[in-house]
Amino acid sequence: MTTVVRSWRPLFWTIPLAAVVILSAVGWKLSRQYDPPAAPERAYIRQAPVFQLHDESMKLLRLQRYIGRQKILVAFLDASEGVDHSLVAQGIRENWADFERTGGVVIGITAVRPVENRGAIERGGAFPFVLLSDLNQLEVHRQWGACDEKTDLPREGVVIVDRAGWIRFIHFAPDSLGTPAQWAKEFAQVR
Repeated sequence: MTTVVRSWRPLFWTIPLAAVVILSAVGWKLSRQYDPPAAPERAYIRQAPVFQLHDESMKLLRLQRYIGRQKILVAFLDASEGVDHSLVAQGIRENWADFERTGGVVIGITAVRPVENRGAIERGGAFPFVLLSDLNQLEVHRQWGACDEKTDLPREGVVIVDRAGWIRFIHFAPDSLGTPAQWAKEFAQVR
């Protein structure tokens, strides 16, 4: 019977060599510099003010319902002659397929009573988005910057909010209202 003698020398170097490889990998990982999170693209990015307003059926809708779940396009609509005459509302309605593909929710806010919004729906047909009424002395319009600073009248505009509740894009008439195609493109970009 023959006895096989195993050498202990290969095992002796295996453990220290593994330790050197592990320590080198940890050292490399710890020495890497990571870029900080990208700064907001525009200076006006801020947390979206929350609100609760009534829709055309007098149901209360809270913005908090969507924050953390969906991106939001808030459209401030000129309903002085009826929301069915608003250029922003017409633009969103005509390009609804583009907005629907983004997977977000569109909310229209007017400065008229819910009954007037219902009348516009009866005249021009239903809107593919919810219409809310800001009746508390335009409080929501002011919080979002949708009031003219000189005349204190509401102005049309579009504000795009990401899922986390941060305002990413702002367009207000007459300066930088933009087009429905531009709003849909920006809405699609926001996560």
